[in-house]
Amino acid sequence: MEAASIEESFRVFFDTAPSPALILDCDLTIVTCNAAYEKVAHVTRAAMVGRPVFEVFPGSIDRETKILRDSYHRVLNDRKPHHIVHMQYATAVPDNPGLQERHWTVSNMPLLLADGTLFGILHCPADITELTQLRHANQSVRDTALDHDAQESIQRWTRNVQNILHSEKERLRQLFQRAPSFICVLQGPHHVFELVNDAYYQLVGHREIINHKVADVLPEVVAQGFLDKLDRVFVTGTPFIGRAMSIELQRIAGGELEQRYIDLIYQSIFDSDGAVTGIFTQGNDVTEAYTLAQEVTYQAAHDSLTGLCNRREFSRQTQNADQPGTHALLYMDVDHLKIVNDRCGHAAGDRLLIKIAAALQSECDNDHDLLARLGGDEFALVRRDCSQEAAIALANRLCKSVKDIIFIEQGNRYSVTLSVGIVNFGEPEQLTFEAALGLADAACFLAKEKGRNRYQVSLASDEEVRQQHQHMDNVTRLKEAMRQDRIILYAQRIVGLQPHADRRPVFYEVLARLRDLDGAIIPPSGFIPAAERFGMIEELDRHIVCKTFAHLDAQPPERGDETSYFINLSGITLSAPEFLIFIENTLSAYPAVRASQICFEVTETAALSNVYRTAEAMRQLITMGFRFALDDFGSGMASFAYLSQLPVQFVKIDGEIVKAILSQPAGGIIVEAVAKVARTMNMTTIAESAEFAELIPKLRSIGIDSAQGYALHRPELI
Repeated sequence: MEAASIEESFRVFFDTAPSPALILDCDLTIVTCNAAYEKVAHVTRAAMVGRPVFEVFPGSIDRETKILRDSYHRVLNDRKPHHIVHMQYATAVPDNPGLQERHWTVSNMPLLLADGTLFGILHCPADITELTQLRHANQSVRDTALDHDAQESIQRWTRNVQNILHSEKERLRQLFQRAPSFICVLQGPHHVFELVNDAYYQLVGHREIINHKVADVLPEVVAQGFLDKLDRVFVTGTPFIGRAMSIELQRIAGGELEQRYIDLIYQSIFDSDGAVTGIFTQGNDVTEAYTLAQEVTYQAAHDSLTGLCNRREFSRQTQNADQPGTHALLYMDVDHLKIVNDRCGHAAGDRLLIKIAAALQSECDNDHDLLARLGGDEFALVRRDCSQEAAIALANRLCKSVKDIIFIEQGNRYSVTLSVGIVNFGEPEQLTFEAALGLADAACFLAKEKGRNRYQVSLASDEEVRQQHQHMDNVTRLKEAMRQDRIILYAQRIVGLQPHADRRPVFYEVLARLRDLDGAIIPPSGFIPAAERFGMIEELDRHIVCKTFAHLDAQPPERGDETSYFINLSGITLSAPEFLIFIENTLSAYPAVRASQICFEVTETAALSNVYRTAEAMRQLITMGFRFALDDFGSGMASFAYLSQLPVQFVKIDGEIVKAILSQPAGGIIVEAVAKVARTMNMTTIAESAEFAELIPKLRSIGIDSAQGYALHRPELI
């Protein structure tokens, strides 16, 4: 049970106790009282709390007030209980004006904190007025001859008082027995059970307990140290408090020991002279709550599929990883898992991941290794005190262990391998764990690019890894730039070369740039490769499409009719099933934009990677009014056979081929061949990279329809 629940149990027990009780602070100001005290004092708790006790109960005789005040000060000075056997003290009585003298017996006890600090007095009065009167009446009976009726009246009154006392005693016994917390009272230095409630029996099992020593009836707790704790509390008088303490109990006679967890308090019981006479024990069996909390904690720190540490726990445990010594970090990525997911479903992929995790664990040393699944098919392993040579040997074993996995699904055997990035951090490399994590990720990516099923060692000075790391930084920079709308668009005009080129509209290609935080303009080479490499290109393409549509939508109608824009798309973006829906939604968001004002450019390489899917995506957008251009045409020269299958209106000839016209005899022949094929298929040709003025007449004479380059127009901000 939580501390708040224990406190609440004590509060309820105090408030419902049948005996009156009042708590004073060390200045004799009333802190609180229970319901029984309100009843006997005939004053509400609200009217008492916060006021000096002698202001609330001034009394009528200075001598009696002094007796009570002296008792309080004795308790405060001696820090021991003090009892007043009998005193008279006037208090208010309902339906009776003024004060009425009453007879009392009083116990004042010090209230001490666990460290022995005195913080108040527990004042427990008992109204014995009727008993005093009865005693006087009995004396009168002995002194004078009462009649029979008077004697019977006294006897009835006596029986009523006895019945009331018996009822209060029974009520207190039931409260004790049925309390939700387990409670027992131990007497003497040998800790003999004097009182035990039902909850205590439920905890330890139903044994013969009362009047027996703890060591005799619960021998299993002796070796667990609980008897030593009881001895310490009895000798020192200092309470003991334990939270979720593990205890093994034989709850069934002859049975096995059961593991339980308990919240526990041992509190000394003092006599009137301040000597310890026993121990009050109270607590709660919190096994279920503790077990649930442990399970929740475990689940929060571990991957639910493989049982390995998850990314969150890996981060937590590696917060202080920069300890003396040389340590190794292995960043691992499973190769070809996507094939299993696509062919057999993700449930099969999950079963394979479980096998992979087991294979990785089989190579780990539990005393030196931290293995985690970071998500998807990515794993990480930290081995302490590990040289680079040892890390390479470990990586080879891990790769072999994963490669040797036998996984058969739907009658087919599937194989996966492992790509591993290795980084040493700590001393003497002077490399922090955070820096090592980035380098290991980059090295893992390089291992994948170099053919998979291999490791790549990363050093801070490694140029390949540095380049890869820079790409990762560029991805982060690109994400921030899109979020903060720092992607800016330029437009470069596509100029007609033939006599019919003066017709409208005017064509421009949209060119994206990134404005850095310091205002510097970053060219496409600073972020496009990173976007393509790390799966950001689709998001970037959509961002540029939206900005272009927004620009067109904001133009005056007459100016918008004169301008059309070429927008570059990656093959991934174009072939994505959701792209058509995205375009429809974007057109709805910018109603002034017409599809005929947009021509999408797709590179030859991207278009031919899946010519049939690309062609189908193009046709769907063409039916909406959009046009298409095949960009970088001729870079592969295998595209002539496929050109007829792509519904494009423009062919943009690769810039390297165009520039070769001035330096290589074959350059002009290739460009002329492209122009003739395109003309035959009723496609418009555009020469890219027309950077030099002397190129223009050559392109015109070959029959190229339009050209684009610095010799004709320098890009302008739109």
